[in-house]
Amino acid sequence: METQGQHSHRELAQQLLDAPAPFLLALTTVADRRDVVASDDIYARGGIKLVNRGTALSGAFYERLTAHKLLKPIEQTVLIADAPDATQIIAMAHAAATQIPSLQPLLGGAMLARLGDLLAGALIPPELALKLAVMQEERPRLFKHSLIAAVVSMVLGIRGQLPSRDLQALALASICHDIGELYIDPDFFCPERRMSGEERRHLYVHPVTGFLMLRNFTELPEGTAQAVLQHHERLDGAGYPYRLRGEEISRLGRFLAVAEVTASLVENQGADRRIGIKFRLNANKYDREAVTLISGLFDVTAPLVTDAAEAQRLGQRLARLSALFFSWQRFYDDCTAEQRAAIAPIIDRVVGMRLMVLEPGFDQFHLEDILDLAGEGDADVALELAVLVDELTWHFDALLNAIDRERRVWGMEIPASIRAELDAWLLEVHTFVSEQLALSGGQ
Repeated sequence: METQGQHSHRELAQQLLDAPAPFLLALTTVADRRDVVASDDIYARGGIKLVNRGTALSGAFYERLTAHKLLKPIEQTVLIADAPDATQIIAMAHAAATQIPSLQPLLGGAMLARLGDLLAGALIPPELALKLAVMQEERPRLFKHSLIAAVVSMVLGIRGQLPSRDLQALALASICHDIGELYIDPDFFCPERRMSGEERRHLYVHPVTGFLMLRNFTELPEGTAQAVLQHHERLDGAGYPYRLRGEEISRLGRFLAVAEVTASLVENQGADRRIGIKFRLNANKYDREAVTLISGLFDVTAPLVTDAAEAQRLGQRLARLSALFFSWQRFYDDCTAEQRAAIAPIIDRVVGMRLMVLEPGFDQFHLEDILDLAGEGDADVALELAVLVDELTWHFDALLNAIDRERRVWGMEIPASIRAELDAWLLEVHTFVSEQLALSGGQ
């Protein structure tokens, strides 16, 4: 039985599919460059014929198509030239992966042949191929990320000895895991934009949107749609969209979560020790088997150098983090048991972040002192602390968004007696996160 929050997410995802203006904009934009033809008459729900069968679409059709609710989803009534099939996707995935040095050793002849054998027999429905073609044209970075995630997940699944049918489902889920983002206004993703709470809800439901798209394709192996739905869930319940825990998340969903995070890391930074550190800092969030397999795939021992200027900047960031933890502790100590119970979801998240600091043996209130004690030349400690700062920045940002979600979707009420003090601390968090994201270019 769905909870109120789950129902709210599914309802929003269905609304995005029923009023697909962002996808229609992308499709009609692509139609100015590639042949997109109506394979059937396109009708509005009211019975008005909008486009005749055989008509070549273009950007000029966007307003006509978005002015009405369509009788059928647009992907059921149009065809695009040169939509990718499984063989082409294998070739594109291999080409994308070979551009990343840390992935090249994973793609030997035997492994490549195995990948080809597994995907060659996969049937990609025309409606899905259309969406992948649009993603390739209009969201090329997202498409490349999906291809790399597919390569990582396939190698991970092969090493984990998943059955062939599960491997095929994992590969297809990896390729499609972010396909729901095609139904989000692309302006939301501008680097300089900070999403509002309502806009971020659209991002949070993209796994649900993808699931609703894929679940009725009988051509796809069992488990494909479910893995897409669960790829942002975490074992400790801190993920989204449904805040599942532990065994509530399927094995394919757990493998895809690890593969997707790994793909993001190797794309942006290469396969260095950040991979191992990130998963160690988040040991309660990711599947242990998948993490162990991933750790064995890459050479994560390459040394990194930290110069004096980087060490100074890192020390400043650590001092800011310590101040946030100190302010939180002061606020928490002043709360009564009843007040703490009312904000339990917030406390749980902060406790999780504190454990990320305490488990490696660091002091949450004096993080900058660790760097001083280690010395500027200790690249190992500096790297671990830098990854810790990046992780905590992400988690503090997620905390801000989660509080908004808890209030609006899950119905959490902040007691008036502590609202001002909590809001003051959250303002500190917001300032810190904004500064860190500005330093990293919004990544």
